[in-house]
Amino acid sequence: RVATPAALPLRYQERLLPAGTAVAHTHAGSQELYQWQLANLPAVDDEEAAPPLSRRTPAVALAPGAFEVQGHAGNAATWQGFGQWNYELNAGRDVLPPATLAKVAALVKNVPDARARARRVYEMLQGSTRYISVQLGLGGWQTIPAQAVASTGYGDCKALSNYTKALLAAASVPAYVALVGAGSAETDLRADFPSSQFNHAILCVPLAQGGRPDTLWLECTSQTEAFGYMGSFTGNRHALLLTPEGGKLVATPRYGATENRQERRLDLFLDATGGATATARTLRTGQEQDHYAQLLHELGPQEQKKYVTDHLRLPTFTLTRFSLAAAPAGALPGVVETLGLALPGFAPPSGKRVFISPNLLSRLPALPAQVGERQSALWLPRASIFTDTVRLHLPAGFRAEALPTAVQFATAYGTYASQYAALPDGTVQYIRHLELKRGQLPKTAYPGYLDFRRKISIADKAQIVLLKTES
Repeated sequence: RVATPAALPLRYQERLLPAGTAVAHTHAGSQELYQWQLANLPAVDDEEAAPPLSRRTPAVALAPGAFEVQGHAGNAATWQGFGQWNYELNAGRDVLPPATLAKVAALVKNVPDARARARRVYEMLQGSTRYISVQLGLGGWQTIPAQAVASTGYGDCKALSNYTKALLAAASVPAYVALVGAGSAETDLRADFPSSQFNHAILCVPLAQGGRPDTLWLECTSQTEAFGYMGSFTGNRHALLLTPEGGKLVATPRYGATENRQERRLDLFLDATGGATATARTLRTGQEQDHYAQLLHELGPQEQKKYVTDHLRLPTFTLTRFSLAAAPAGALPGVVETLGLALPGFAPPSGKRVFISPNLLSRLPALPAQVGERQSALWLPRASIFTDTVRLHLPAGFRAEALPTAVQFATAYGTYASQYAALPDGTVQYIRHLELKRGQLPKTAYPGYLDFRRKISIADKAQIVLLKTES
């Protein structure tokens, strides 16, 4: 129930209301009254691979048209108007002290390329500032002046973005602050309902390369984030660019299967008694590396090792070697994980034969059957590619007797392929390739998705049969 002065009509958007539900809009003197009422609404089941709750349940989103914050009036009825208010509220707060201007000038001297100048400025930012949160009153909207950030070395997301914008301007690289709804679980904004749907500020740097647009995006609150990388926190969504002409909705960088990758090479050494050791090197890039980058930068080696140990799905093992390290610089940030494993009783002989599932670390489990009628759409939030190459090193006196048949299939949910080969050097090689697609499909697609996961789970458990040829 909302009461508002007649001079300030309410803006609202109804979402997924049950049939027959309507707003009761009445007048009481100088007040406008709006009321929505639901009764006997059943609970929503928690279903596998379902959209976020905010996309599945009834809601009414509310927003003002005209508004004022501590004497600063604006209008949020359009993205252009809401962005204009934000831009004007922060205009003129990007002035830097002479010492900082001189430092930037020296930093980018004799660097003709705009992207290279931006990189130097960003590295300077990361090495000299830290994040604090400002949310009280007008401070939740208006940035700390760039001069204050330069002298104190701290600011919130809008202050650090504004400060970086000022640093880039001093390096002759224009940029714009952008508002965004940040968070790895955050869904994209509702473009058809202009309103404050944001919790973060980032920086957009329009560049050109070879005569084509080559926009750069910068996360200004992190001391460790890779230059130009948005990742799961702010990538794959829309942001509101704050320009002198007002707000403009623009897309942040898109990360798909080509960028989000996990590439693993594993060598498995079997002994004659059924024990084994293994070494594994895993490179993760794009959004697949985001969580591991957090582990790398926020936890010590022992805490990292404990996390990995707790999440390895192996029955009995000892982690004999472990490291996390940043991958060599490339187009996307990456994290390299190196493991050494001792696996006692890994594949005990059964008579003259040994049965081995070579997919130690990348098995994708099947999903439980749907109980009752599916209510939700099928939600696949990330596109990724997973590749595995496993080399099985046999003990003396053993050979491969039977290898699983190659598997390959393609669906609307992704593609899968696995193959086995006995190599001339006596090893057995297993190669697996899985690509998962991103998107939202109707609820009728869920049985097909269950079948897709079931087929993968079966293929991932396939066994190689080794035969002992010597007594």
